[in-house]
Amino acid sequence: MEQVDLRKSVAAAKLVECGRVVGEQLFPLLVGAIAESLSVRWVLLCVVDQHDAQKAHTLAFWDNGPAENFAYDLAHTPCSQIVEQGTCAYASDVVQLFPRDKILQKMGAESYVGTPLRAINGQVVGLIAVLHDEPIENTQLAADVLEIFAGRAAAEIERVRSTSVNERLGRVVEDSVSEVYLFNAETYCFELVNRGARENLGYTMDELRRLTPWDLKPDLSKEAFINMVAPLRDGSERVLQFETRHRRKDGTRYDVSVRLQLLGDLDKVFYAAIEDITARNQAARELGLTTQRLNAIINNTMMAIFMMDSRQHCVFMNSAAEHLTGYKLEEVKGRPLHDVIHHTHPDGRHFPLEDCPIDRAFPEENQVQGEETFIHKDGRFYPVAFTASPIRDDEGIAIGTVIEAREITEELRAREALHSFNDALQKRVAEAIEARSKIELQLLQAQKMEAIGKLTGGVAHDFNNLLQVVRGNLEFLARDVAGNEKAEARARNALTAVVRGAKLASQLLAFGRRQPLEPKPINLARLMRELDDMLQRVLGDGVEIETVTAGGLWNCLADPTQVENAVLNLAINGRDAMDGHGKLTIEVGNASLDDAYAAQHVDVTAGQYVMIAVTDNGCGIAPDKLEHVFEPFYTTKPEGQGTGLGLSMVYGFVKQSGGHVKIYSEVDHGTTVRIYLPRTRQDEAMVVQSTLEAVAGTETILLVEDDLGVRETAAEMLSDLGYRVLKSKNADSALAVIESGAEIDLLFTDVVMPGVLRSTELADLFIQRLPNAAVLYTSGYTQNAIVHAGRLDPGVELLSKPYSREDLSRKIRQVLDRRKVPSTTETGRKPMARPRTVLLLEDEPLIRMSTADMLAELNLTVIEAGTTREANRLLQDSAIDVLIADLTLPDGSGFDVARVAKQANANVLVIFATGKSVNIPPDLSGAKWLSKPYDFTALAKSLSGANTD
Repeated sequence: MEQVDLRKSVAAAKLVECGRVVGEQLFPLLVGAIAESLSVRWVLLCVVDQHDAQKAHTLAFWDNGPAENFAYDLAHTPCSQIVEQGTCAYASDVVQLFPRDKILQKMGAESYVGTPLRAINGQVVGLIAVLHDEPIENTQLAADVLEIFAGRAAAEIERVRSTSVNERLGRVVEDSVSEVYLFNAETYCFELVNRGARENLGYTMDELRRLTPWDLKPDLSKEAFINMVAPLRDGSERVLQFETRHRRKDGTRYDVSVRLQLLGDLDKVFYAAIEDITARNQAARELGLTTQRLNAIINNTMMAIFMMDSRQHCVFMNSAAEHLTGYKLEEVKGRPLHDVIHHTHPDGRHFPLEDCPIDRAFPEENQVQGEETFIHKDGRFYPVAFTASPIRDDEGIAIGTVIEAREITEELRAREALHSFNDALQKRVAEAIEARSKIELQLLQAQKMEAIGKLTGGVAHDFNNLLQVVRGNLEFLARDVAGNEKAEARARNALTAVVRGAKLASQLLAFGRRQPLEPKPINLARLMRELDDMLQRVLGDGVEIETVTAGGLWNCLADPTQVENAVLNLAINGRDAMDGHGKLTIEVGNASLDDAYAAQHVDVTAGQYVMIAVTDNGCGIAPDKLEHVFEPFYTTKPEGQGTGLGLSMVYGFVKQSGGHVKIYSEVDHGTTVRIYLPRTRQDEAMVVQSTLEAVAGTETILLVEDDLGVRETAAEMLSDLGYRVLKSKNADSALAVIESGAEIDLLFTDVVMPGVLRSTELADLFIQRLPNAAVLYTSGYTQNAIVHAGRLDPGVELLSKPYSREDLSRKIRQVLDRRKVPSTTETGRKPMARPRTVLLLEDEPLIRMSTADMLAELNLTVIEAGTTREANRLLQDSAIDVLIADLTLPDGSGFDVARVAKQANANVLVIFATGKSVNIPPDLSGAKWLSKPYDFTALAKSLSGANTD
């Protein structure tokens, strides 16, 4: 007995020691004290789940020391007996008594004693149990010890729970999205303001404790606020709800909705739940504005709008709908719209609602469109176009219908008219498509011919350059072998081949419309008379020629030489088609090609023409070959009997002249080719043939040619004729020669050259600097530089490649003799001052020799020196215009010689030729420099006053 009392005393002492600890830290101390007092292995202090009485979890667990807490089900455990019955004790065999208790099975406990933990109201809130791996001999002692600790444990559980609820409530208020305020009912000072309110206002809690509600509400004074809450004080109102504005610490304001209550019995406080409604009010204002705009749209649109509810009764119609139907909203509201304006067919039959397509939008929940007939209030029927769409709620369920309608009486009339128009249009389109197909075939043919023309033009250009080199050198060769009959014959044969090649290139250019034409007003009747004898000789006695000329024949605008070639080609083709025997008819007359004809032929311009028709009665041309006859190298003659260029030349010449050519043929009956040349109202100018002989000259000619072979051959021809020749490979280098001040009488330039500067631009600059000089172009292919619309530009002189020495001589002399060289008195201009004498100071003999040659080509007088001493002596004896000096010389510097030259002639042009960087002394600041190595162009530019790097 004494031993039992001692243990109880020890347990009580342990409880006193634990009494200084509160909260969850107490529970581990309690289970440790119990284990020590009773000398048991396991102790559990558990709390029953507040929401499920069949579940519990440990607040502290002892297993020969503090162990990890766990949760478990009370069912089928000795703990459930404690909850239901009170203190329970099992001295031994507890595992066998509760075989379904998995925790007991896992522990392997032998004995168990437990007691409930009760709240003040007697409800079981938990339990304390001890377990041992051996039998507990004195279960009563164990129960008594547990009772000693049970009261303290139960009280602490209740306290923790109560504290937890209060803290949770405080957190809810603190974390609430709404602003929460508590203020004293007597002083009106704030006692509690939650975080949401503090953050929105910008105040701390300490700052708010010194404020009152009217400090935050700028629209309410103290008196007004106190009067407003008086109903809460006298009990006439339990809750006040109102809207006002709050002012933040930074002065900004926001709209609030206030719900105010007076709480408590003795220590009363005002409780205010406040919601920031700034965004809501703004949304309401925007919604109001949107509604206003929507109403303005609906009431001002010309489209009739109806709205139906879920019963398909009309709830709204705009003013356009009232005008359309003749009914006011008040007359239709609450009635099915179908029964008012859509109940009868135009033929008088009843129109049941279930057949109405407009009504299908709601039950089928689909948009419906179509056309129907409505009935006006005055009884008349009228057609409408409508769209009926279901109105859906937020969940997508149809709750009504919106109908848009408009009268389409005029539209139906327009539709019928459009239908009739479309029928007519389709017919016209079909006709136009058929006509277009024909034109497309013609266009395709024209494009093909154009493509072939461009190709042949480019080929002819390069071919003519080659022929020019060959012809020039053959002429020189013929002169060199004079007296050697065999060699002379070979040279003549080669020249004949060159002439034939030139003719071939000319025919290619003619087809490609790239030959330079010189159109003149001509009378074809006169031209045909002049051709009669030639035609008879060419065609032979087996061909009868008949020429028919209409009276009152107009003049045409064309190149006479090319017209003769075209007629001759057609006549020869006719003779060959008749095998040398038959009748050839040439007709000349006036013709007008109208718009209808031009519409059927894409390359024809309607207007007045002069027509030449050449007709033979030969074998004719098959239809499948007829569309190819104008292509170059295509021939209907047997192989080896034709070049295929005759008709292509005719085609190109006519097109380039702005005319039209048409061929008609029938097998075994003959062929007619009609040429239409544009009419001109100018009078024909009779041209007297030139009888200029090949004449030499002594003038200076600047030859510009990019092809080296052509350039060298032409230069040799000109030199052989006695002319002084300056050569340039392109327009840019030629401009440098011109600007150098060289005296030039004629610019002889190729038309097509590479480089930035074009030949025509070079010619313009040349004439600006030398207005009394002349320009002569040469080319095997002019492109569009000096030929436009197939004609040479006015005032342009052209020598076509390949040309002979005699052709070159006559043309050069002709162009030079046409110049007018006015005197100084006539022009009022002073003679141009050009540098004439150049002192060349260079110690390297090879450089000095090559530079002197280049200066001589620029028509400058050159005196040479290799040392400063020799240069100074020459300066004493000669007046110079230009000094070109090296800097580093055997006996001094070029600077010193330049100073001497400046003293002798202050206007002398000084050029330092050096291979290193130059710092020009201040007293020679006007000097130029020429970087070594330099070429002809750089030298010429330096003489023109420009620096060259």
